[in-house]
Amino acid sequence: MRERRRWQAALACAVLVLSLAACGGGAPAGGPDTGAVPAGGTLRVAIGQPEADLNGLEYKTHAFNVLDQIYEPLVRYGPRGEVLPGLAERWEVSPDGLTLTFHLRGGVTFSDGEAFTAPVARTDMERWIGDTPFLGISRQTSAIEAPDERTLVLRLKGPYYPALQELTLMRPVRFRSPASFDAAGNYLKPVGTGPYQVESVSQTEITLVRNDTYWGGRPNLDRVVFAVMPNSQARLAALKAGEVDVIGGDYLAPLAPEETLDLRAHAGVSLLSEPSSTNLLLAFNTTTGNRALADPRVREAVNRALDRDAYAKALFHDLAKPATQVFPPAIPYAPRQPRDLTLDQGRARDLLGQAGQSAVSLRLILDTGMLPQARTLSEAIQADLAKVGIQVEIEQLDSAAYTDTAAKRDYDLLFYLTYGPPYDPFAMLNANFRSTVPAFLYTAPDLDGLVDAALASTSEQARAAAYEKVWSRLNDDWAVAPVVELPRVWAVGPAVKGFELGVTEYDLPLTKVGVAR
Repeated sequence: MRERRRWQAALACAVLVLSLAACGGGAPAGGPDTGAVPAGGTLRVAIGQPEADLNGLEYKTHAFNVLDQIYEPLVRYGPRGEVLPGLAERWEVSPDGLTLTFHLRGGVTFSDGEAFTAPVARTDMERWIGDTPFLGISRQTSAIEAPDERTLVLRLKGPYYPALQELTLMRPVRFRSPASFDAAGNYLKPVGTGPYQVESVSQTEITLVRNDTYWGGRPNLDRVVFAVMPNSQARLAALKAGEVDVIGGDYLAPLAPEETLDLRAHAGVSLLSEPSSTNLLLAFNTTTGNRALADPRVREAVNRALDRDAYAKALFHDLAKPATQVFPPAIPYAPRQPRDLTLDQGRARDLLGQAGQSAVSLRLILDTGMLPQARTLSEAIQADLAKVGIQVEIEQLDSAAYTDTAAKRDYDLLFYLTYGPPYDPFAMLNANFRSTVPAFLYTAPDLDGLVDAALASTSEQARAAAYEKVWSRLNDDWAVAPVVELPRVWAVGPAVKGFELGVTEYDLPLTKVGVAR
């Protein structure tokens, strides 16, 4: 899952919206027009694949930006990593960190008219608390209490500093109406408190309509249509022709760098980008993959053989940057200094010789839907590793087969994207560097304890020091091979007014957007 790609106390890099078009002509600098927003209208957003349902408790959907229109959290993630009010207007954390008390907003209803109350919230949270291993708050919560209609209390087993951050996530922590489930607790339909509600879901589009009873004020758009368009070139043509208004984002319809360059020159299209908050990694299967990968010298050899500068320049057209650490610098508590991962084929061959592995054969599984240039990047890596004596077989799979193969750990290498805010760094560590998680990327005998110490730390100084120990261990072990830092990129057509990027790639603020046509 790509909840994989991306919880922190403060964003080191504040949100910055800029127009890539300013670098190459086309749209006016500064992104799409934010003034003169017309009332009503339908916004059409391209989406790369159909969605089976919009159940916020399941992990069958990648359409986080759609879920954001329907479901809401207790608290939200702010532009500098701060926690802001959501369905809770205020909260307190006890001095020992073991009790979180939330005071809910009054007058909030689900789109079906059902009141959002503390007992309703408690019932919905009980559907996932204790049963979601990758979430620390799921493991740490010992009790959920609703002493009155507007007070919700979480009791924790031990201090867990990311607790509030985890409650900002898109799933499963956002709230569903009691009508979303039958008496046995089986999911029926998507009903939330958000600004838009579901009108229809099909294999070709998802249609949302305005929730006129939304507590946050009447949303501007009449409708938001997420049009399913699997072919990226068809999406590009549709944007240029005005048949869709928005494409891009990590989870809806990612733009390849060459597509971004194409749109720079198209009059009326605005490109919006932000600095990287996610890294593309090459992950090693050190347990059930090729036995050679259990040797850190072989993993270092792979790292030394990758020409990251060339990948960033030739394959990502300088829109990406070479990555040297598991997380990009924008992530709080990320490694403080870049590593020296300069291309060194001689050193790579020496390391393989020291490991007694003069010739190594590895199998890289690939889902091209994960990243537009995944195939060309895998071929470039294949060529670079061949130069040092590592032969790579590339096996391209469809998304379903890829997910199944990865879950069974039937691979040697695969690409993996860090989660980005609000998840990183701790969600990535929880889900991928613990021995208790079946689909971990890497683990070591003492790594669980190092991660636990960072997540239970009670002061900024202690936390930073604890994270440095984690990074040192991962670096010393050559646990992964960072490849590139990926930017956020969206494209918006000329009819759209008032469009802004969300604080993260998971949210998409549309309540004040208009369409002039």
